[in-house]
Amino acid sequence: MRRLRAIIVLAAVFLWDLVAASISVARIVLSPRPATRPAIVAVPVSVRKPWAVALFAYFTSLTPGSTCLHVSKDLRTIYLHVLDTDDPQQSAEHFKRHYERWILELER
Repeated sequence: MRRLRAIIVLAAVFLWDLVAASISVARIVLSPRPATRPAIVAVPVSVRKPWAVALFAYFTSLTPGSTCLHVSKDLRTIYLHVLDTDDPQQSAEHFKRHYERWILELER
């Protein structure tokens, strides 16, 4: 039951982020003078199983405005390129809060 809940919430969170991020990226693209603040963000990873790390990286890459650049060999850090952020640390926390916490539930 816990895993089913995690799957449902993870899918809902992803769909919400997909819509919100798509709107944000569209605003940037359609702006006559886009002022983006791109950053490469190191996100510490709490999940341990390789499939869980891959799933976390996939979700971050599927969200418009971000892409996973690299997963460290020890699977403890993923490096993301974020199109627009005021605070790289806050961006890392966003991905952990929205995706990793539910992937951790699937991993158990």
